[in-house]
Amino acid sequence: MAELTNEFSWSRSRDNAFQECKRKYFYHYYGAWGGWDAAAPQEVRRLYILKQLASRQQWAGRAVHDAIEMALHAFAHGRDIPVEPFIADVIERMRGEWRSSKAGRYRENPKSTALFEHEYRVELAPEAWQALSRNVAACLRNFFRLPLLAEIRKTTPEHWSIEHWSKVFDFESTAVWVAPDFGFWTGQGRLALVDWKTGGTSPNGAAFQLGCYALYAHDVLGVEPARVDLFEANLREPEVTRIHWSDERLEAIREQLRLSIRSMKAYLADPAANVAAIADFEKTEDLRICRWCNFRAVCRPELGA
Repeated sequence: MAELTNEFSWSRSRDNAFQECKRKYFYHYYGAWGGWDAAAPQEVRRLYILKQLASRQQWAGRAVHDAIEMALHAFAHGRDIPVEPFIADVIERMRGEWRSSKAGRYRENPKSTALFEHEYRVELAPEAWQALSRNVAACLRNFFRLPLLAEIRKTTPEHWSIEHWSKVFDFESTAVWVAPDFGFWTGQGRLALVDWKTGGTSPNGAAFQLGCYALYAHDVLGVEPARVDLFEANLREPEVTRIHWSDERLEAIREQLRLSIRSMKAYLADPAANVAAIADFEKTEDLRICRWCNFRAVCRPELGA
């Protein structure tokens, strides 16, 4: 098997990390590289384990997304789902993941559930965890009631994309990872791309993300913006926002993407080889960000556990 190389690529999550804190970005995309190998140097392995941590809100969001994917697979195979037993199974699976994280099993198996709150011993009342499971249940109930889901189920599953048509595409010689949570062709011959949301989001960040979906549709699937409907489905409210795109707005997304890529590469010691030096990536001075950063124990040990 060929040796894995750390090649530069772009994603919305990578852009978010870069904007939030340059040192965090370095740890996540460079310092932790190779840490999946149990024989990796201790400091690299430690960074890799910390990289896998998820806040309880992120974990809940992932549980909802995974459950929706399972439900759509069932629908695609012509099966109906008893909603309440299905939700009960999701919550029970979360309880098992919580116990695994609490026991620290992720330190030996970093790909298993690893919660920030357990690694950093954040004391939470049982009610906080219960509220989390109630929110997951509410989001899933709202999903099954969505008029958008009814519209999806009126179309044939052959016109659905559950795991995305593609996960990466080339943008001006940079690999770009961007794909919507779900896509389908409507009865009117339009391409609908859906993003499931379980929490709040910033309007500007959401616009950039949805714009990247429109770019994906154009550059990968060959579908013009005028034939694309972008849906942001906030399952907590619930509220579905439908957005139309245009060629002019698509060009603005391209320029924003170029700027983000140029900014990231400007920090590299050797952009062609994607080599980074930790000294070139400054720490944020906003300690509010540090307190909820996965890498706090390594980067700001003075903040304590």
